Amino acid sequence: MSNELTFYDRQILQYWLRTKQSLRNVAKVMKKDHTVIIREINRNSEGRDKYRADIAQRLTDKRKHKQHKGKLNKYPELKKYVEEKIVLDWSPEQIAGRLKICPPAELKDISISHESIYYYVYEKADKFKKLHKHLRTHRPKRRTYSRRKGSKVKIKERVSIHDRPVCINKKVRYGDWETDSVEFKRIKGNNYLSVQYERKSQLVRMSKILTKNAEDTKDALIKTAESVPPGLFKTITFDNGVEGSKHYEINKLYNTKTYFCDSFKSWQKGGVENMNKLIRQYLPRSLDVRNVSEHDIYLIQERLNSRPRKGLNYLTPNEVIHKVVH
Repeated sequence: MSNELTFYDRQILQYWLRTKQSLRNVAKVMKKDHTVIIREINRNSEGRDKYRADIAQRLTDKRKHKQHKGKLNKYPELKKYVEEKIVLDWSPEQIAGRLKICPPAELKDISISHESIYYYVYEKADKFKKLHKHLRTHRPKRRTYSRRKGSKVKIKERVSIHDRPVCINKKVRYGDWETDSVEFKRIKGNNYLSVQYERKSQLVRMSKILTKNAEDTKDALIKTAESVPPGLFKTITFDNGVEGSKHYEINKLYNTKTYFCDSFKSWQKGGVENMNKLIRQYLPRSLDVRNVSEHDIYLIQERLNSRPRKGLNYLTPNEVIHKVVH
């Protein structure tokens, strides 16, 4: 039973209100809740005897036009700021958070919620701008995703994530990394992407690898280790895939310690899992990554490292690491 009245409904209502029937009987005939009829009369006329469908429709349309103009339409500077940041691939939450702590001069004391930005992108923005294409999923509607389960592999010198020190779990220091592999469309000879994520600074490192085997993953980890100061490469957390089976060689090279998630619980290294979703914004699963150069991978990596994060009080990972190093 819908509570919305169309112009046709109002014309029918006008006819029935001219009869001697009670409002409950009128509502029953129209298959509406009687409270809908009462509210319609009270809002759009001075009584049942004076109700007119055309006037009621005009008042309703006028009321809807005035409803919820929204901050982005009220403040052109705010609208411009939001659209510029979305085009830079910032999420609505990042835009709202950054605006709160570091607003431009013209937007001082003006804030907006991330839900309002989502509503604007999906419902109010110019469709030709296609702002949703700059969001993480590229989809025109928000949706949830389920996690896939991996396979269990026997790994030499495996240490459980439950034996990981508390300081890592609470992110009280820098240098604790999570690693994962990102897959693309299954094409013969296709490449994969090895992703490393620093838990406290949320810094990301990305490398193309030819296969998803342990040797290629080890090479990617070495590349990551050599891209940061020694003090920023202390531990690595893997899932139970075969790509982590040479972890002990990394430990010998860099004096690191490695830990492994429980079987079928890759969410225990949720930082890199979430980063993989961010990467999909630029490199979707259907992509043939063989056509993407190492330089392009680096540009995407640094674009991600230059996006403000809620967990960093809307600083960027590069800003945080710069402070740590210097």
